[in-house]
Amino acid sequence: MSINTELQSNRAKNCSKSEYKVVVIGAGPQGILYASWLKQARPELQVVVLERESQPKFKIGESTLSGFCKALRSVGISQEALELLFFPKNGLGFFHVDESIENVTEAPEYILETFDETFQVERRLLDGLLITNARRLGVEVIQGARVDLANSQLSDRGNTIAYRFQQQKYEIKSQLVVDASGPASIIAKHLDLYNKEDVNFQSNAVWGYFKNVNRLGDRTDWQKVAQFSRDQYTQHFCFREGWMWYIPLVSWENVPEADRESMFNRFLGGEELPTKAELAARHGCPEEDIISIGMVLRQDRDDKFAEGRKATFDHYAQQYPAIAELLEGAELVFDLYGAEQALRARANIRGYAEQAVGDGWLSIGEAAFFVDPLISPGLTGGVATAYFAAQSTLRAIDRNNFSQEAFADYEAFVGKLYEALERDNQLVYMSFNHPKAIELIQRFQEIDARRHFNQHITSDYCLADTNVWGILNPIYQSLQKQLWQIMREAEIAVDEQKAVNQQTKEDYEVMVSRIEAYLVNYLDIHTELTPYIVQNETTEKLQTELTCVE
Repeated sequence: MSINTELQSNRAKNCSKSEYKVVVIGAGPQGILYASWLKQARPELQVVVLERESQPKFKIGESTLSGFCKALRSVGISQEALELLFFPKNGLGFFHVDESIENVTEAPEYILETFDETFQVERRLLDGLLITNARRLGVEVIQGARVDLANSQLSDRGNTIAYRFQQQKYEIKSQLVVDASGPASIIAKHLDLYNKEDVNFQSNAVWGYFKNVNRLGDRTDWQKVAQFSRDQYTQHFCFREGWMWYIPLVSWENVPEADRESMFNRFLGGEELPTKAELAARHGCPEEDIISIGMVLRQDRDDKFAEGRKATFDHYAQQYPAIAELLEGAELVFDLYGAEQALRARANIRGYAEQAVGDGWLSIGEAAFFVDPLISPGLTGGVATAYFAAQSTLRAIDRNNFSQEAFADYEAFVGKLYEALERDNQLVYMSFNHPKAIELIQRFQEIDARRHFNQHITSDYCLADTNVWGILNPIYQSLQKQLWQIMREAEIAVDEQKAVNQQTKEDYEVMVSRIEAYLVNYLDIHTELTPYIVQNETTEKLQTELTCVE
């Protein structure tokens, strides 16, 4: 038995009480943060997390936003520890590429900077850090526990959860079960409540990890000014059929399993933090710079995904010269995180639970819904559901009521957030038809986001933060719905005239004119909330203005 397996076995024995107030299924960020917030509020509360994997494994979901990092800080994970472990992210970048763009530096570009420093994370390391931190708060986490819902019972009068650990069967009783199993969404799927069919803009994804990429951060011949290196933005290469992400990562793949927890405890114990070089030397695990690159494709516009992951990736890498130039000479990493295939794929990535709560249970994070990786909503929206659910749980405990009706406010919140995130996401997808549309939609979305974070950036994570980036503002939603109608009508009209692969940005000039006419007053009266005015000016224009000042 390995040291790690023995440690997990001992923990399972120590945590094998037969009754808890709350059982959480899944030790990803949403489940762990939910459990951590409960323990912070009620240290005496008995909370256990059942995680099927014995150790955190590779996952996508690498790009964070301000709200998520704020949530991490709220449970005791410092900004300094995040800076030490992960690659900095200071915004989002959008390049409009088509067949005419030979090099990304020639592409129309839009830059949106975040509101404080965030990060591109290696999920295996982040999830491990969160688990260690939760244990320090008193949360019990059993890793290697596989929940068996077929032999479990869910009820507002009490739940019985069956699970297996090291070939042994166990049962736990609880008043509430929280599904934080991510896209597996095991409760909703077990109850036949998960829907992937009734979804607009269903999408498929294929991705991998690369070395020796012609990195954006090494280039200097940009047409626009940016405050940070292009490597410090989550970059979106936008085209008719979808988009490609470009996310630089610091990989700590070679940290031995036995060393990870001691490393995490040092970060969390108030000791002086080492430098990255000292950390690597101590654990014999030099950090590696790699790039996560993936294509996300609209099913209504892509006809290549059925041919397989490599054929799909290669097709779009060759179709768009700017992407081909980026990847020229790049090396696809075949053995990262023990993956069986270098290129990963996921079909039908969007979906939602038709019911996020029931008698004695609720779903949070991606178990409740998954929209799309576009504009990085997963972790930030997920922790919003986790925090809202935690507050609803505390109220249910006080009232000793765990019925479906007791969580009606949470159900309503999840539904509103899902619909708003979907519309936001679809607006961005439709903006890929024209570079000016990208600029207009990003400016529109930035206004409420920046207003929201300006008001809440210094406070602890609270219910106001569950508004994500101001997306639930009624005025914003009204504008959002009308923009969706304008853009969708334009797509349908163009699709009736031309096949997708024959469409050009000129076909969407009328759409752009309608968006501009609709948004002109809203954008003009909120210029103080859109610093794009400086960061998206051309280098040539700013140089001319500076010369005039001199």
